[in-house]
Amino acid sequence: MSRPITVRYIWDKHNVEKLFDVLYTYAFNHSFKRYVGWFFIALSQYAVIVAVKKGSFALLLFSTLMLLYWYYGKKIIAKKRAFSSFEKSPFKDKVIMMNVDENALTIQGEKEETWTWDDIDSIVSLTDGMVIYKSPFSHYIPASAFTSIEEKSRFKTLAKEQGKLT
Repeated sequence: MSRPITVRYIWDKHNVEKLFDVLYTYAFNHSFKRYVGWFFIALSQYAVIVAVKKGSFALLLFSTLMLLYWYYGKKIIAKKRAFSSFEKSPFKDKVIMMNVDENALTIQGEKEETWTWDDIDSIVSLTDGMVIYKSPFSHYIPASAFTSIEEKSRFKTLAKEQGKLT
């Protein structure tokens, strides 16, 4: 048994924003909503064309508002919910420590929690960090949370050996 990998970071607004951006993009790219969205956009653009041809200001306004919502509104609303949840979180601006070994991840905070590798759904490796998915939660670990590049590499290797790295 090798020594455990220590991960340490502060759960702050910057990390929440990174987590939101990563999860929003990842969830959209890997869900059925993407196809529903394409259909929604096609209908809205068709409605804009019909509205311009028929001179229907109400339909044009409605279609434009739907497109603005789809491209900008839903992300803004979801981001406000994420930050609102962060403000109410007991982890807000607190240090989160994890010890990772071949058996489990042990998260130390207000209370200690242990997740076995079987509990974890997947781990996504990013250039500037990692995301751990454990339904219904996801955790963003910034690259700076690792003490060295070797520790980050060991974490990735361990996750790959456990079949969790995607």
